[in-house]
Amino acid sequence: MTKIQEAQRMLRTADAVLISASNGLSISEGYNIFANNAAFQRYFGKFTQQYGITSILQGAQALLPAPAHREFIHQLHKYMITMAVRSSSS
Repeated sequence: MTKIQEAQRMLRTADAVLISASNGLSISEGYNIFANNAAFQRYFGKFTQQYGITSILQGAQALLPAPAHREFIHQLHKYMITMAVRSSSS
């Protein structure tokens, strides 16, 4: 059995298939988790100044003190909601 045939068999017999995508889909929706752009600075500039964080991805992985981590997550929610509203209105 070839690798293609084996993959086909696995797909046919699977209960479910999870398909994921990388950052390209989020960028197309206006979310760039790697960027240190104007939107990042507007929402997370304080974290750049205090902790040297230069992207959402870096901030999400940073070992911040608990109060700073909560504030980062709060800002992330505000950022995501704002970008979603902008994306849906364009």
